[in-house]
Amino acid sequence: MKSINYLIIAMTLLVACNNATVKKTDNKPGAQSQAAAAAADQHKVVAKDILQTSGYTYLLLTEGDKEYWAAVSRFEAEKGKTYFYKSGMEMQNFKSKELNRTFESIQFIQDFSDQPIPEKKAVALTTKGRQSMEKVEGIKVEPVSGGVKLSEIFANKANFAGKKVKVTGQVIKFSPEIMNKNWVHIQDGTEANGSYDLTITTLDTVEVGKVVTLEGVIAVDKDFGYGYKYDVLLEEAKVVK
Repeated sequence: MKSINYLIIAMTLLVACNNATVKKTDNKPGAQSQAAAAAADQHKVVAKDILQTSGYTYLLLTEGDKEYWAAVSRFEAEKGKTYFYKSGMEMQNFKSKELNRTFESIQFIQDFSDQPIPEKKAVALTTKGRQSMEKVEGIKVEPVSGGVKLSEIFANKANFAGKKVKVTGQVIKFSPEIMNKNWVHIQDGTEANGSYDLTITTLDTVEVGKVVTLEGVIAVDKDFGYGYKYDVLLEEAKVVK
């Protein structure tokens, strides 16, 4: 089984995503009823056409008599194959720079699998408390001259709101072309108030695993709707090193 994760995002929205794992159900009545409920609460679609970019797989899906485009994190999709998902977020007039194409309507999907997706506890995509991005152990990155540690921002977010700051960290996730910008997650090994991963929006491209320095403006308590809330977000950032 392939389990595909999307990071809205979209916006990044995007965020971090959970791998769907299919578990074999037993013969207990409760297990059967739960499996039936899970099967009913999802979409069963067929991939009619496929377009690949560096970060996403775009699929023309058929569902009954409906036909629509969807985007998920890049994977090796197959035409004519059946897939499953539970929910998506529609974006209208979305332009893909790599495809040089504007989709009148497209669904950005988080969990996308070639097997029915089991019921699981929903996780809010928020930077409050334990974040959706897991903490990567072993990272120890010092700020450049004039820069600040991520822990300083998380511990004093009100003081940094609206201010331009320079941060350095290791790229944990990169999600391109969501809402006409790229979404980046970095960590520097520091932590405060349960936060350790900073989400950044930028027009620049970075490579996962690399240490980068970016400069942008801090926004706090940012709410994009659809459950995408950020205690701290670095916006309009540019790579400076």
